[in-house]
Amino acid sequence: MLHAKMRTVKLTAVFKSYAWLAIALWLGFSAQALSQTRIVTTSPAMTELIFQLGHGQQIVGASQFSDYPEAARTIPRIGTLFLPSVEKILAFSPDWVFVDREATPKNLVTQLEKLKMNCLQVSIQSVSKLFEESHRILKQIFNEGENQQVLKFENQFSTNQQQFNKHYSFILLAWPNPMYAIGRHTFLSDLLTQLGGENLLQPNISASYPQVSEEWLIKNHPEVLFILGDSEEQKKQTELLSQKIWPRRKTKVIYLPSEKFARTSFTALEFLPQILNREL
Repeated sequence: MLHAKMRTVKLTAVFKSYAWLAIALWLGFSAQALSQTRIVTTSPAMTELIFQLGHGQQIVGASQFSDYPEAARTIPRIGTLFLPSVEKILAFSPDWVFVDREATPKNLVTQLEKLKMNCLQVSIQSVSKLFEESHRILKQIFNEGENQQVLKFENQFSTNQQQFNKHYSFILLAWPNPMYAIGRHTFLSDLLTQLGGENLLQPNISASYPQVSEEWLIKNHPEVLFILGDSEEQKKQTELLSQKIWPRRKTKVIYLPSEKFARTSFTALEFLPQILNREL
């Protein structure tokens, strides 16, 4: 009987130790979770970039179509890309709202600032700006210095630039019918330029997505016609357009899938050199 009581006492002590350990671990994890910065992103590009910077787990709300990487699909939504809901943003009690200036209505920022919300406005229209804004986000929001992942992207892109020695003129279409081109003052156009291309759109056209005519295309025959799209059907339409406009000239049509190239993130830097090396 005595031995049984001693075993019971020992087991009770062991259970208590494990219980206190579990509580300590839970409190530790809870404190860590509470200390993490709560983030809301207003565009799929911002969502993807924050994941690539290593802080995707801190996003508590994101705009519609934030579907990359896979983990982004489960994040609650704050509304559509061009019409986010202030009420939904407030419901997530974020520490910071990451505002994509290229896609977010200006009045949203005004409303959020009136409500004393912290807004970080991010504008990325070039490759250099992508690196610059990434470093700013990491330093200002996450108190980080040099980030190995960003340095890896920078070094890899620099290597790709040095190794890629092909030069080509191009026109970049966002849609073949009606024809909308992608202007020089955009991230994707700058990326193509950094990798040997020359956008035939005039530098004085400030619009990001100007509509162009067949007459203009006839006068400006590119070596490569890029189409940014969601399906191979758009590539076929673009090939037919090319044959119609330049029947006696061979223009290379290259399809750039939107899932990799429509967002201003490191994904485009990774995949574009592969496509250009294969197609040109």
